[in-house]
Amino acid sequence: MRLTRLVCQRLMGLLVMLALTYPVLAQVAPELRQFPPNTLRGVLDMSAYPDVKMDGKLRYLAPSSRIYGTDNLIVLPSTLNDSQIQVNYTENPFGDIDKIWILTRTEIGQTLPVPEVWKPIPFKNPEIK
Repeated sequence: MRLTRLVCQRLMGLLVMLALTYPVLAQVAPELRQFPPNTLRGVLDMSAYPDVKMDGKLRYLAPSSRIYGTDNLIVLPSTLNDSQIQVNYTENPFGDIDKIWILTRTEIGQTLPVPEVWKPIPFKNPEIK
């Protein structure tokens, strides 16, 4: 009886200690976001929304455009009123801005991914010499 009570007390103490250390796992630094290979970098000006300027030039947002904040959650364009926002962005085939990622301080220093360049593979006919 005494032995089982002692074992139960120690197990409860161990469970309490484990529960107290659980919040430490939440303190892990987030991983850096991965951007697509065709990503461009620029300075976004949203101070006169819906007129959007990228690097001082007037640009159009695609109808399906998305803006991701530093926490990688979607941000509504009307909530951004800064004139100097460091961003990575992609363009759709029509030249409109498709996706925008607002950069953190560590991501600003990170280099952009190398763009993929498609090159056709020349076909060599083995019968022709």
